[in-house]
Amino acid sequence: MRELSTIVPLLTKAVTSAAMRGRELISSFGNNTILDHYLGRELMWGIGVTLLSLISIAYFVTFAAEMGEIGQQDFTANTAVWYVLLKMPKIIQEMFPAATLVGGLFAFGGLAASNELTVMRATGLSVIGMLWQVRKGVILLLLVAVVNMEWVVPVAERVAKIVKATALHQPVMEYAGEAFWLRDGDDFVRMKNVEDDGVVAGVLWMKIPQYGELSEFSYAERASHQSGGWRLEEVLTTKTEPGKVTVTQLEQMERHSTVSEDMIKLASRSPADLSTAELLQYGEYLESNGLNASSYWHTFWYRMTMPLGLIVMLVLALPFSVTEGRSLSASKRVVIGVFVGAGFYLLNKVLMNTGEIYQFNPIVTVFTIPLLFLGAALWMIRRRGL
Repeated sequence: MRELSTIVPLLTKAVTSAAMRGRELISSFGNNTILDHYLGRELMWGIGVTLLSLISIAYFVTFAAEMGEIGQQDFTANTAVWYVLLKMPKIIQEMFPAATLVGGLFAFGGLAASNELTVMRATGLSVIGMLWQVRKGVILLLLVAVVNMEWVVPVAERVAKIVKATALHQPVMEYAGEAFWLRDGDDFVRMKNVEDDGVVAGVLWMKIPQYGELSEFSYAERASHQSGGWRLEEVLTTKTEPGKVTVTQLEQMERHSTVSEDMIKLASRSPADLSTAELLQYGEYLESNGLNASSYWHTFWYRMTMPLGLIVMLVLALPFSVTEGRSLSASKRVVIGVFVGAGFYLLNKVLMNTGEIYQFNPIVTVFTIPLLFLGAALWMIRRRGL
């Protein structure tokens, strides 16, 4: 009895100490210090590893596609390596949503499998509250995605085209400011906008013979290249002669060309290769000239949904992780993430292409799929009582 009377106070003291320690731990979680850093670190690690894995696969697939060019002209294996590296920023941009989903499944699923999410929820942390805890990591992720999309991708894509064209001894167009420059015989041609079908808006010719003196320059509102020549519309031509300047205005005219139609199409600026600011300027310019700007406006508004898309992928990862984290193996999480991420990407692309063809409202077109996936994720969270 004496031993029991000695042990009981010791046990009481130990339990009290443990309870106080647990209360301090819960309090630290509530102050967004330890929990913020821990969840953010796990999430960034999961997304980083997933993105690195996807990039590695994409690199070898893209390199394999370029192997047929190796050996032609000056296109060597080293050139192919450099070219594929320059294509990676655009691939990273396309893979961000899927990497976010798969990385979220790995991070949150791993925490659920080790019962850490159970402990966090026992402290009163809700599933939606977990997103608030990782807000700093999400903001960092968004910043990386925006910087890559706005500044890295446009520059890398232009340099990649120049690297490949130079190695294959193809004519190279120089992009300066807001237009492409091309030499066509004795003419230096400035093209402001080239559509995918080769129609050019805003074309300036400067005829500079071998003596290096400007003898003639012409401006056309629209031009198309076909059958070895230019067909121009609304043309203003100025010829300079010793002591005389002649100005001629024509509705239409034809002009001989030494370059091919395919070469002109190389100057077309794909909407996916432009920054958001350039898309806005290009869309307004095309509309002011009566040209079709649907693809540019759809891409512009698609860029606006990028932050929403990444958040939707994170929200979608939570119901799978919290309720099924223990039962889902790592391979099953990868399969779920890849299928859902691929579905999100493909549905977005299909709806965008449909909207461009049938001239749907671009805002409605690009926001439909992210909002549907967000609604599905919130419905799953509510249905499972999370």
